[in-house]
Amino acid sequence: MKRIKIISGAAVILAAIVVTASLFMLAKPTTTRADATCIQYGAFMHNVSFIEAQQQGFFTQQGLNVCYNQVSSSTQQFNSLLSGQYNIVETTADNAVNRYVNSQIPVQIVAGFDQGAGLDLIVNTANGIHSIADLKGKSIAVDAPDSGYVFTLEKILAANGLSLQNGDYSLQIVGGSLQRFQAISAGHTSTGDPVYATILGTPFSEQAHYVSTLSDVAKFSDYMAPYQGASLVVTRAYAQANPQTVTSFTAALIQGYNFAINPANQNTVIADIASVDKVSPQVATDIYQDSMLDFVRGENIEEGLNIPGLINTINLRQQFGGFTTSVDSKQLVIPGSNALYDDEYWLSAIKQAIQSH
Repeated sequence: MKRIKIISGAAVILAAIVVTASLFMLAKPTTTRADATCIQYGAFMHNVSFIEAQQQGFFTQQGLNVCYNQVSSSTQQFNSLLSGQYNIVETTADNAVNRYVNSQIPVQIVAGFDQGAGLDLIVNTANGIHSIADLKGKSIAVDAPDSGYVFTLEKILAANGLSLQNGDYSLQIVGGSLQRFQAISAGHTSTGDPVYATILGTPFSEQAHYVSTLSDVAKFSDYMAPYQGASLVVTRAYAQANPQTVTSFTAALIQGYNFAINPANQNTVIADIASVDKVSPQVATDIYQDSMLDFVRGENIEEGLNIPGLINTINLRQQFGGFTTSVDSKQLVIPGSNALYDDEYWLSAIKQAIQSH
């Protein structure tokens, strides 16, 4: 049985490190639900395509007012999505798969964001962790016990001889990417529990590279590729009631991607990343490179879902016992209006983005 240690993300002591302290601004939602004209968007981070959709006015061009909300965990995120507090979310494809299959919740993937951009295993060397082998007998910080990154973690550690099922390590529930980055940087929580390691993706893994007590010991793409990571997810009911909104949102992201991928705009995009994520130009450059120039695990081209990657994502969860029933991954990814993935919004968005050019 998996051994899980529950630790509130709010209990984390923030390290006295500039790169960590600068993230406080990200933790606050930029708006409140009271603004009925706003498309409420709940996300773990600012994808580069999203940053440029905002900074270059593509959402406005598509007739949308979008309000960014920083989520604290996948559990909170999906509760807010299902309650209607959020209209659209950025989350791992696996989180949507989990709820669609295991809980029969009608959530739907409508586009892709990235293929595991910057998805690395980060350890705290100040706590005595210098290699994957050092994690034996330790707890590893995660978002939730059944979140997608738990299975990426299991994949990496299993390949290095460590098994969660056999009790070689345990899970420490800390919260979303921001909360885990803060925790791993601090090295411990307010209750004195050490934080040894966690899986982080863009933009947090890049920031971790500049924290002296942190070390990057594994790239997930060395263990699995292709992979579908961050994705655009809605409830089926919201999408069917607001098809033009979902299409226009996706079209703006496609425009954002195409602006960001243009070499002529590189300096502007890096400056925008630095401004929005509150990071240094060097970190912003690293985020840009991992997101836009890494075609194995970077952002999905024009937000198109990586179907082979999604199949691998589903198979990964199945490999480590993450489903309550056996699933056929190839059948599960077949698009349809009532399916896990509906490609009609993306197909319409591509046309709309071209017409808006």
